[in-house]
Amino acid sequence: MNQQELIRVVSRKTALSQQATEQLLQTATAVIAQALHEGQTVKLQHFGSFEVRQHTERTITNPRNGEKTVIPAKQVWTFKPNDRLKQTLNTK
Repeated sequence: MNQQELIRVVSRKTALSQQATEQLLQTATAVIAQALHEGQTVKLQHFGSFEVRQHTERTITNPRNGEKTVIPAKQVWTFKPNDRLKQTLNTK
């Protein structure tokens, strides 16, 4: 499902216009992104949580030529589904 399909489905299920649904989705993703940027964890009940994790700097070795390369530290966001979502995904 892509963004436009999601907008269409949510629009039908909520009786909102597609424009209002698109604006709502854009606002929600912007709020989540801003919270993650600020280092906050975003928890959505019955869905899961988004959080930022810090990956430390590390050195790797190229197996072909033995050359060492430094991978800089970075922040990454992760998503962890909650148990209810896991059950839904694993139910046939």
